Order: sequence, then C-alpha cells, then structure tokens
Amino acid sequence: MTTRKKTEVVFITRTKGRSALIDKEDKKLKDLVNIVQGKGIKDIYVITDYCGPDNKIGKIPVTVIKDPNPTSPTSINTVLGRIKANKKKFNAFLVCSKEVGLKKKHIGTLINEISKNFKHLLVVGYKFKIIDESLNNELKGYYNKKNLIAYKVPWNTCAIWNYKLFVKYIEKFDEITDKNPFNPVCVCIDNVCSQTEHKGMEDGLAIAKAVSQRNRNIKFKLLDNEKPLTWDVGGDDDKIKKHKQKLARKETVLRNFMAVR
Repeated sequence: MTTRKKTEVVFITRTKGRSALIDKEDKKLKDLVNIVQGKGIKDIYVITDYCGPDNKIGKIPVTVIKDPNPTSPTSINTVLGRIKANKKKFNAFLVCSKEVGLKKKHIGTLINEISKNFKHLLVVGYKFKIIDESLNNELKGYYNKKNLIAYKVPWNTCAIWNYKLFVKYIEKFDEITDKNPFNPVCVCIDNVCSQTEHKGMEDGLAIAKAVSQRNRNIKFKLLDNEKPLTWDVGGDDDKIKKHKQKLARKETVLRNFMAVR
C-alpha cells in the first residue's frame, strides 16, 4: 500500500493600502489570516502596495510582499517568484480573497481534493454565493448557462493550485490578463449597456494553457456539490455596478485571451 505524500500548502491573499497592515483596521483580512493559520498551511503571504516592517497580522506571522498593484491579476507571480528564489519547498498554493467567507473545513476540502489526484489535478476551486441578491442572481444565471466556459473553471477568488503542474504547464500567470491590446468590453446588464475594463481571467487562461498542451490528463475541478462560498463584495451602488460588469465580462475576456494565446 502506497502512502500519499503530504501536501504542503502556502496561502496567498491580496490587499490594498496601508491600513490593513499598519492600522490593523482591516477586519476581513485579520479574520482570513486567523482562519488559515495551521490546517495544513505552511506559510501565509500577503501582497500589498505598502511594505513596512510588519511581519504579523494580529499575532499571526505573515510574509508581506510588496507589489505596486496588489489586486492585479498577475500580482500572485510576485509571491511565486520570491518563493522560487528562496528555494522554499511546497507543492500547492491556495489563493483566496479576503471578501470570501472561508472556513477551516473549506481549506480541508480543497487540500484533500488536490491531494487525491495530485498527478493530474491542476486546480480546485469553489463556486460562490454573493450576499447582494441582485448580484447573486446574475452569478447564478451565468453558472446555469452551459455554453459559458468562464463560469465552469475555478477562479483565484478561492482556489488551490498544484504547484508542480503549474510550473510544468503554466510557469506564471499571463501578463496579458493585466495589460493587453484590447479595447474595453461592452456589457449589457438589466437592459443598460456600459463599458468595462478588459482584464482578469488569469485563472481561466492558465487552465486553458495547461489543458491545451496535448495533455488530456490535466484536470481542473469546480466544486459543484459543495455549498457555494459566501462572497461579500460590498453594498454601495458603485461597487455593485462594477462587480456586475466584472461578472458579465468574464466570458468575453477569457475567449479573447484564448484566441490570442
């Protein structure tokens, strides 16, 4: 009988501004860091545009990584590059937004899923339930449309990646998802059309790159049978509008990037 190798996981999250690390005002970040300590997580990395002497959030040790645009689609590359340079040993990385209601049981599920088929499973992620009702209805509608590929793959909003397969087939998240030659995307929501940025879907493009390299054994998994994770994107009208645009553009953005790459 073969013993399954232990999955060593590092955790990565992104935040913006000085208050999260210095003034300790960011409750969502503190709550998230408290949840992920232990439970199979080896190290915690926080990407931010402020880098002071802090190496703790509350009493939890963290590694602070400075990036000029910490919430960009490619800022995770900064952490992965640092880890590689320091020759840190790990075999999976978990990415989660501080706006997601992550619990220890969810971390256990993700680690267990990636460990069960470590040879072929590239990434596992959760579906989401958004607190705002109108936004949640938009998202449910996209999930239910079988012809939309962008909503069938895990997002870095909360997903665990197999680092060995990531390095072999992807190397890093593609910069085209952050700075690209495309014009803004026109999206229509509630019969009102507007322009939104053409960016994001670094996760979907990475998956597409891996599975298209003539390797039919590479798998990804979106946890359909689990309860969706709560995603709190804020309640003011401007944030809701921007988030609706973000959800609506995902399919167009991913297909454009895939066509170019």
